[in-house]
Amino acid sequence: MSSSPNRSILAVVAALFLGSGCIAAEGIDHPAVMKRWDMNYYSKCSSWLYSQSSGVRYCASPAFRARPMGTADDADAGPQFDETKTDKASLVAAGETVYGNVCAACHQADGKGQEGMYPPLAGAGEYYGSPQNHARILVHGLNGEIQVLGKTYNGAMPAQGHMSDYELAAVATYVRSSWGNDDGVVMPADVKAVR
Repeated sequence: MSSSPNRSILAVVAALFLGSGCIAAEGIDHPAVMKRWDMNYYSKCSSWLYSQSSGVRYCASPAFRARPMGTADDADAGPQFDETKTDKASLVAAGETVYGNVCAACHQADGKGQEGMYPPLAGAGEYYGSPQNHARILVHGLNGEIQVLGKTYNGAMPAQGHMSDYELAAVATYVRSSWGNDDGVVMPADVKAVR
């Protein structure tokens, strides 16, 4: 790594707490960081970003989730859901878990996004639209300029097609039902139809 260890630690901590990106396994090589956090990856990274200022590589897809040391090893397998439960309450509950693990780092826990970087999801129903359009965004990702709530964003959202139809339907339903949104349900069949 080309930057000093202290600068690397600060970049890692900033990424974890400020949601500035998804850090690659190769970027977490400082003993002080490894002592504090255990990284949980769901699959191999398929898209990389590199920060010139910090000298750290970030994984743009898929996201990671940081969990405190000492948590149960079965968490490495990721959350398990009863995919037969497709009522709104069950989808929202599962979707909250998926959102917290994958989406909140960029779109924030309150769904307000980060101005100039990641668009808000709160109040953005006109942008994501129908259940199948919302599913299409999640499965295939976005790239290029978009307008959300009157503001321009020009970044990339990694495709999340590696996730199950149920997980994507759940997280979309959570978004469509949170922060004042009342945009209905996305079913696993809606996701399957756009793959």
